[in-house]
Amino acid sequence: MTLDSIDRRIISLLQEDGGLSIAELADKLGMTPPPCWRRVRALKERGVLRRQTWLVDPAALGLTIEIFATVKLVAHDPQATSAFRQQVQEIPEILECYILLGGIDVLLKVIVPDIGYYEKFFYETLSQLPAVGEVTSSVVMSEVKRTSSLPLGHAGA
Repeated sequence: MTLDSIDRRIISLLQEDGGLSIAELADKLGMTPPPCWRRVRALKERGVLRRQTWLVDPAALGLTIEIFATVKLVAHDPQATSAFRQQVQEIPEILECYILLGGIDVLLKVIVPDIGYYEKFFYETLSQLPAVGEVTSSVVMSEVKRTSSLPLGHAGA
């Protein structure tokens, strides 16, 4: 899929502030709202723009502990992995889940209010999932970089 410079600028501006109105976006692009709206709609229809959302500060909600947990599964058959995927979808403390190739099967991003909560979550929820064989947890000490903006200068974008 090829994107022209206007498409790239639209994506860049919306990655910075997804709450921009079409009028504000058009103004920043130096165009009128109708063609801007058509371009945004086309980007949505092509699946480039998937959804609009707000980024919430976890600390403002008392969620101050972020953990990356690596998981080794006990089985790799389609039924077991499918069940695991479905179970993970239903656990709100798990923000992200990635199935990996290599020595680790799964990488989870977990957010909780404190270490005591994570201990309970680990023993009562995560380690109790039938497919889970081994879990290694790493607590985030400090955040160096967090972005949801994709690099637009690379090939294919």
